[in-house]
Amino acid sequence: MEWDKSASMLLEKVPPFIQKMVREKVEAIARNRGKNLVTESEVLAAKEGFMGKPNPQPAVTKQSLPINNEKLSILRKYTKYFDKDGNPVLYQVKPCRGAEVNCPFLIIDSRILANKLQNRLEKSHFTEKLIDKVDGQILPHHTMKLAVSGCPNSCSMPQIKDFGVHAIEPVSVDTHSKCIECMKCVETCRENAVTVTNNQVTIDKEKCVHCGLCAKVCPTGSIKAEEKEYRVMIGGKVGRHPKFAIDLLPQADEPTTLKALDVCADIILSNKTEHRFRTLIEQQGIEEIKKRI
Repeated sequence: MEWDKSASMLLEKVPPFIQKMVREKVEAIARNRGKNLVTESEVLAAKEGFMGKPNPQPAVTKQSLPINNEKLSILRKYTKYFDKDGNPVLYQVKPCRGAEVNCPFLIIDSRILANKLQNRLEKSHFTEKLIDKVDGQILPHHTMKLAVSGCPNSCSMPQIKDFGVHAIEPVSVDTHSKCIECMKCVETCRENAVTVTNNQVTIDKEKCVHCGLCAKVCPTGSIKAEEKEYRVMIGGKVGRHPKFAIDLLPQADEPTTLKALDVCADIILSNKTEHRFRTLIEQQGIEEIKKRI
C-alpha cells in the first residue's frame, strides 16, 4: 500500500523497532476505510488508538465509599481514578510496552510486576485508607503514581513517579573465560563502561546501568549476566518544582521491591497532615526508609 509524503514523515518519527507494527496497524485502518493510499489521517487515527488504550485498574473488592462522596468530586473529572464499576482507585500503575512490541532491550516483562504492585495496593485497601486520611476534597497529587519499566531505558518514566521501578541485569567478568578481543561488548555499550586491553575485560561499575547488553553479545562468556533484579526509586514529581526520584534500592529482588511498596504506602497513609510523598521522604530521610525494608 502506498503512503503519501506527510504520512511517511510521521512514520519516520516512530522508533525503528516498532515501525513494522505501526505500519501494519495504519494500513489496516486505511483498508477498513476503503482507501488504497495512506494519509496523515490514518496515522493520527492509529496514534489516537494507541494513546487511548486504557490501562486496566484493579476492581476494589471491598465495599467502596458512596460514589456521591464529596471528597471525590474533583477526581470525577478524570476517568483514570475510577474502575469500570465507578469505584475510586487512587493509584495508577504504568508499565512499559516492551513485551507488547518485542523491545530488543527488554529484560523483564514490566506487566508482571505492575500487576503485583496493583494487587498489593488493592489488598491493603490503599484507596479506602487514603480517602479516610484526607480531609476535604481529594486532589490528583494526593493519589499514588507508580511506573514499571522492563529495562533501564525507562520508557514508562519511573524517575518522575512516587514509586518507580525498572528492571536491571547486572553483569560480571568471568576470568575463567578467555576474551578474544572481538570488541562486540565495547561497541554495544552505550555508556562507554566496557574496556578491553590485552585480552582483559574491565567494566566501570560507576558508568554501567545494568542493561545486560554486553553479556548478550559476548561470544565467549567473558562477560556473564547475573540474576535479573529491579532498581527502585521513590519521590519523583513534576509540576512547578519537578524533581527526579531518589534511589531507594539500587538492586532488589521482587519480594524486596514489594516490601518497599508496603513501606512507602504506609508512610503516605500514616501522615495526617502532609500529602506530598516527596516532602515526606525529605522529612524522614531516605536512609531511615531503607531501614524499614
